[in-house]
Amino acid sequence: MQHQNPSPYAPLIAAATGAPQSRLALLEELMREEIFHSTLDWQSEEELAAGARKADELYQSAPGYFDGRQLLQLAEFRLAQLEARLENARKSADPVKTIELETKVRLARESARTARNAIPRLAEFYGFA
Repeated sequence: MQHQNPSPYAPLIAAATGAPQSRLALLEELMREEIFHSTLDWQSEEELAAGARKADELYQSAPGYFDGRQLLQLAEFRLAQLEARLENARKSADPVKTIELETKVRLARESARTARNAIPRLAEFYGFA
């Protein structure tokens, strides 16, 4: 797994929720998108802690849905990276690398499509639809 630079909010979110390190970025995203509908810069430490707990409650209400959204973001990021590498391989006229990357891009597109198609079903299952 690739190392991520921790957010400056991560220690506060961890202290407020007890969530594992692997979930902190997702909780921070939920705080921005679903709890505060804004950046986190304007919140006091107490408001951030309360927001972190609300985000964790929201996550706990539908973990499969939120994990699915996170997997979709990752799949789309990986696809974009592979497409850029494929374009560079084509420009360099490297046939071996091009064929290898074409295969990887096809697989990445299928992964992204599968993840994208699962989100509405997960939303319906958890009552978000």
